[in-house]
Amino acid sequence: MKDLGSRSLEILDAVVRLNIETGRPVSSGLVERSLNRGISSATIRSVMKGLEGAGYLDQPHISAGRLPTDTGFRVFVDRLQAGWSLRRIDIPAQVRQVLGRNIKDPIDSQERVKVLAQLLSRLTDNISIILGPSWDEVKAVRVEAYPRSARLMLMVVILDNSRVRTGLVELAEDHAPAIIEQAAAILTERIRGRTVAEIRGGCWESPDLLRTPASCCAAALSRAGRNLFHDLGEGELELEGVANVLDEPEFREPEPLKALLRFIESPRNIRRSLDRLGSMDDGRFGVWIGSENPVGPLRGFTVLTGRFELDGRPGTLAVLGPRRMSYQRAFQGIEIMRYLAREQTKREAS
Repeated sequence: MKDLGSRSLEILDAVVRLNIETGRPVSSGLVERSLNRGISSATIRSVMKGLEGAGYLDQPHISAGRLPTDTGFRVFVDRLQAGWSLRRIDIPAQVRQVLGRNIKDPIDSQERVKVLAQLLSRLTDNISIILGPSWDEVKAVRVEAYPRSARLMLMVVILDNSRVRTGLVELAEDHAPAIIEQAAAILTERIRGRTVAEIRGGCWESPDLLRTPASCCAAALSRAGRNLFHDLGEGELELEGVANVLDEPEFREPEPLKALLRFIESPRNIRRSLDRLGSMDDGRFGVWIGSENPVGPLRGFTVLTGRFELDGRPGTLAVLGPRRMSYQRAFQGIEIMRYLAREQTKREAS
């Protein structure tokens, strides 16, 4: 596409902002009133016609105003991003209140990711998706086991930085409390300092050369506790705010709604899509508008992605919504989530 002059950029910017605000095609008269300066409606109509011919605007039908195309949105977003590094991050008062009630408390990683997803959805009025940091490289500290009945045990695996995995496991035979305690000590010796990936690979199920009641109990506990780690390596996945977008004009047609629901109903597809998009962003933000999106089901939408760190491990933030989402709010929301994650990590380290 050819370079645009300052007047064309100003009018394209006005059309995009008005479309984001109203959800409707934008007329030349509305642009004239919004600019509040001496550009006639006839001049604006001429410029808008030129922008349409160049592929930046589209006219749904002859008597309608214009809508931004994916290319028109892209020009707007690129200009917004170009000055983004100069912006100051201000955390809204309502977010600070939620922060005070929730994320400052000593909660586990999954709950923190859920709180961040709720805040990001509230900040952007769109769907927020957070793929929490992978647990693969987190190391184990010790194993504890607490009888709940003759054969039902509460297994507790304590990981570094006080993260914990717990689960009820059922054994095939009774074991005395002293034997259970010894079995937990055997498992602790096997996995102390080993990563979650190594544990999931079976390192804590190593057979003992000398069979004792405690080693047999340890083997039974390790077999029964496999599921504690099967879903752990990929990191937590939280999605919030679907109701934010369902009333938007874009979802009055069935196909966009069906595409959205098909996407969000599969956690596996969400993970794969975010991993793919996250590997393609520029390190600060990734923005995929409509047909630009390499993930087929999302080509009717806009997706913003950003990397963040929690507990020193990388994760992915995403905002999913209509192509005419408020990009400024989405950028701001991602930056605030990064800030909150950094602050949480600092508090835990102190």
